[in-house]
Amino acid sequence: MKYKYNVDTIINMGGDEMKIFFKYITRCMMEKKLRFVLLIIAISLSTGMFVASMGAVNVGINSIVKPQLAQFEDQQIVISSNDKNQLFIDKNDIKLKGIKNLKAEIVASAVEDSKDDSKDTKFVTIRAREKENINDKQLVEGNINDFDGNSCIISKRISSDNKLKINDKVKIFMNGKEQEYTVKAISSNEGVFYPDKSTGYSIIVPYKTLVKEFKAEGKYNFISAKADKDNIKDSVKEFNKNNTKYTAKELFNEDAVKDQMSSFTNVLYVMLIIVAFMSGIIIYGSFKLIVTERLSVIGTFLSQGATRGKVEKILFLESVGYGIVGGIVGDLFGVLGLYLVNYLTSPLKQYGIISKLSVEPKYLAAGMIFAVVLSFISAIIPVKKIRKMQVKDIILNEVSVTNRIGYKRFIAGLTIIIVSVIVYNIKSEAADALCGVFVILSVIGLVLMYPKIIDVISSLLYKVAKGKSKAAVFALNNLRTSKVLMSNVTLIIISLLSVFMMTSVSSSVEKAVTGAYKDMRYDLCISKIQPSDSAEKTTNTEKIIEDIKKNDNIKSTIIHQIQTRAVINNSNYVVEGIDDNYETYNKYFDLNTKYKEEYQKFLQSDDSIMITTAMNKVFKVKVGDKVSVNINGISKKLTVAGIINGKLYNMGQIALVRNNVLKDIYKLKEADQLYLYTDEKHDEAKKELKSVVKKYGATVSTVEEDQKANTEANNQMLIVLSIFSYMAIFIAAIGIFNNISIGFMQRKKEIAVLKSVGMSRWKITEMIIIESILSVVWAVIISVSYVTLGLSLLSRFLNVLNMPLDIEMNFKVVPQYFIASLVIILIATIPALIKNRKLSIIQEIRYE
Repeated sequence: MKYKYNVDTIINMGGDEMKIFFKYITRCMMEKKLRFVLLIIAISLSTGMFVASMGAVNVGINSIVKPQLAQFEDQQIVISSNDKNQLFIDKNDIKLKGIKNLKAEIVASAVEDSKDDSKDTKFVTIRAREKENINDKQLVEGNINDFDGNSCIISKRISSDNKLKINDKVKIFMNGKEQEYTVKAISSNEGVFYPDKSTGYSIIVPYKTLVKEFKAEGKYNFISAKADKDNIKDSVKEFNKNNTKYTAKELFNEDAVKDQMSSFTNVLYVMLIIVAFMSGIIIYGSFKLIVTERLSVIGTFLSQGATRGKVEKILFLESVGYGIVGGIVGDLFGVLGLYLVNYLTSPLKQYGIISKLSVEPKYLAAGMIFAVVLSFISAIIPVKKIRKMQVKDIILNEVSVTNRIGYKRFIAGLTIIIVSVIVYNIKSEAADALCGVFVILSVIGLVLMYPKIIDVISSLLYKVAKGKSKAAVFALNNLRTSKVLMSNVTLIIISLLSVFMMTSVSSSVEKAVTGAYKDMRYDLCISKIQPSDSAEKTTNTEKIIEDIKKNDNIKSTIIHQIQTRAVINNSNYVVEGIDDNYETYNKYFDLNTKYKEEYQKFLQSDDSIMITTAMNKVFKVKVGDKVSVNINGISKKLTVAGIINGKLYNMGQIALVRNNVLKDIYKLKEADQLYLYTDEKHDEAKKELKSVVKKYGATVSTVEEDQKANTEANNQMLIVLSIFSYMAIFIAAIGIFNNISIGFMQRKKEIAVLKSVGMSRWKITEMIIIESILSVVWAVIISVSYVTLGLSLLSRFLNVLNMPLDIEMNFKVVPQYFIASLVIILIATIPALIKNRKLSIIQEIRYE
């Protein structure tokens, strides 16, 4: 390579000569354009994933909270009565302390009255308001001049979907009665109409119309406000201090949403560690290649008076340059990744409405720092090796490429593996957390250990192949003595482990969901039952059960289940209300076997609760202790009758309480789900029940539909994670391209010597191909041998993330990824084979 700048200028730079120096660095970076691109891709992919991992939580929160806040017109606080029998509130009784912009309305639930039972049920939220609380500036058709009686306002989206025009009728079922409203105006999809979609929408009706229905003149059942202070929690605290009859709460708890997303983001960070580790190996390999290629130039620098420190400075600045460029591209990748997450989580994307994405500058700054640090650290070892080289060896390119594999690294790796197994077999919460660390450490132990295994076995195979195949003999010897070839094996191992783990997690989740539904013994599920009028003695649940019993095809056993949010010992959980025959439906919890004694005591008590092992990690209680359970503002201490393994049911975050306790103490009336058994085909039974339950605002689904929906919900997360697995393969492919180039350059003299003693070009080609094939074979054997331990450690660690899952290796994917790895490495070998044809024997061994 010819350099435009003289060596003295580079060494003795100062003042304006800094520009020349940086031009030199830039020229070095761009000298090999393909390698430059590969390095930037490796750094930028890791950086992009880093940025995306940091921003994913905020994107998720925005996608969940934004539609809800828009629906409630950016109100921040909701106010309810402390008297749970008082559903309607007189807003004039509320003291405006800590709040402002009070808005009051009546909100009721209904379903669309469709005559076609083959269509899915559409849920309708009815919002009754006075004219002054209706934003007429949002109306795109009609007006509210004669907005009275059974009038309504609908959104443009629903007008288009349902083909409704001004003066058309909207028919709905509310409180079991059919009602009809006339469309007087059509609004843009803003405010309460923002989240409207095909499965559910809102309508606005006159306050006086609905107040007659509920006999609540001058009162409201939904009152919201904005915070009067900068901090919503401070506003809530001040309001509650000054209003003893009423309680203010945040409309949405951001911390709860973060908790929901924590499992996903934690797995993202685990994947980030893997991808960053692989990128580090690639940068390390690339700088080994850079140092190897420039040995003659470095030797010239040193021979003309440059210190090793100045040479290192040049190379380190080059690594920083790669980091800066990779950081810029990586930030762009990260933003694109966040746009993808934002798109996938946008609830209204089917209508072309994507939540607005705001990327915080601190994420981009952190991405730049991450890229530079990753590039710099990865370059330290190959650059520092210059200190150990003799100037003569550098100038003559006399660099040894083989190494004797000792037992120190093997013993260190084996020790880590043994400790990993010991930690796995310790049953404690601390060990669960440590298992997450040992997922990474055990891989490092594997990387330290496997070269000696290959060395020993290859030595035996070498003796067998000796005298039979020259190419095979040299390939076996080269693989066990070449650091570069071992690096290829390492890259393939890490990428295969990443893919094997993700595919195994995916198949295990699918298997767990399928298995759970097999243990949930039901055929049909009725859900989303709308609350009945408080004045009625018979609830909608009871009315539905009476109607269902008239159907001879439905068995008499009906599982009646209430679900509600509760604060248990100051933490938010789901409470499931159950009947005495709950164990016939839920075999998943082992209530009739493993926990039979505790369950029977629970059924015989009217003040007990059963919690899960995941919950007890927070509570730290024993059977017989009491926990505080607050539901809808009513608090009572319940006795822990049993602590069961909740497994994947609501991620193990669920408590069981008897239905009569929820009804008598916490004043809950309606069931959230009714589980039924039928002798009919499930689809046929569903059609029969659909017309029965829709007038109560309920919907019916089959067990097969519920299983499919649950699997699809889990698959969304797994699809995102699988992208990073494929990214690992892509990064490994980049590293292999680099390593094979390094290997060929460092072995050119050896190959020339082999040619000079009569080994043909085709035999050398065969040798290189056999090396590549053996690299993949060894990587697959080692990966498959280890992956059971890795998955076992990961299973234990998922308990910490509240994702209890027994992960089993999916061996079906091994052949396809073996073939994929083989294709990648053979393609990467092609440039080396081309260089082999052009290799000059005289040029390479002229100094001998």
